[in-house]
Amino acid sequence: MQESRSPDYLEPYLEYLRHERGMSPRTVEAYGRDVRLFLQTACALGVVNDPPDRPQWPRLADQRGLIRAHLAQLRREERRLTTVDRHLAGIRSFYGYLQLAGVVQKVPGNLRSGRGGRERRLPHDLNLALTTQLIEAPDPGTERGRRDRAMFEMIYGLGLRLAELVGLDLGDLDFAAGRTKVLGKGARERVLPLGGCAAQALSEYLAGRLEPAVWQDTLDGTLRGEARERPVFEGRPGRRIARRTVQARVSHYAGELAGAAGVSPHTLRHSFATHLLDGGAGIRVVQELLGHRNLSTTQIYTHLGRGRLRAVFDAAHPRAGGTGKSD
Repeated sequence: MQESRSPDYLEPYLEYLRHERGMSPRTVEAYGRDVRLFLQTACALGVVNDPPDRPQWPRLADQRGLIRAHLAQLRREERRLTTVDRHLAGIRSFYGYLQLAGVVQKVPGNLRSGRGGRERRLPHDLNLALTTQLIEAPDPGTERGRRDRAMFEMIYGLGLRLAELVGLDLGDLDFAAGRTKVLGKGARERVLPLGGCAAQALSEYLAGRLEPAVWQDTLDGTLRGEARERPVFEGRPGRRIARRTVQARVSHYAGELAGAAGVSPHTLRHSFATHLLDGGAGIRVVQELLGHRNLSTTQIYTHLGRGRLRAVFDAAHPRAGGTGKSD
């Protein structure tokens, strides 16, 4: 498809995502890439005019047709369904901005990615034994091993996203109260419990890395000034650890374990949610801990335990054909 110059609404839209919506740089980059491709399709098909000053958007019906045509093209290119869904989410977000900016009066509705009856891909989780093996794989006798162990305990123990882990500052920690602040998606802050194995591993790592006075102030919650903004997890001395480094460390240890192929930091977060639900935690509690804005996002984890629920049902229900017996 011949590339055309994209209309001049893209950059203001990206600024809106950064400053008004508070989205992370990676999310803004992904939305920008997807919407830029959509705008190129619109210009190439001649559906959206592209004059030097202000592009004119067509009638609502034509806009729906444009979006459907763009999604159909993505499917013809054999893009994954999750990718097509992401493109649609970006297009909806872009139209929402255009409506706020007064460019269009209405956001096109009744749009679907074309999944049909295909099942949504479920997130991968680890069983408890394999999760424990992965977390305990780093060598506690080395500083890097203590750091890696603390990172894994924090992701799994608190259900952190990778960006949330990397973004932790010393001033976010409150050991005395057993909690920590986390800045999640959309710059939404939440407070999570910090205790048990996660707090222990984090203490062992920081006690060996920080200057004694800074470590004591961290424990006491009396950090002041720039010390509060120092990163919890470092790659090189004095530098915040990179996301790709965390991913590489998880992959390194997972590669040494049978049955852990393809494990990522997000796998530990998925496992956190699944194990909580398996242990009887309410879905609203899990939603709050994960920082999901919509309950529907959290509900996908209920599907992961279906096999385990069926086993319990077969064993306990008197008419399920299992071992359960009636009085």
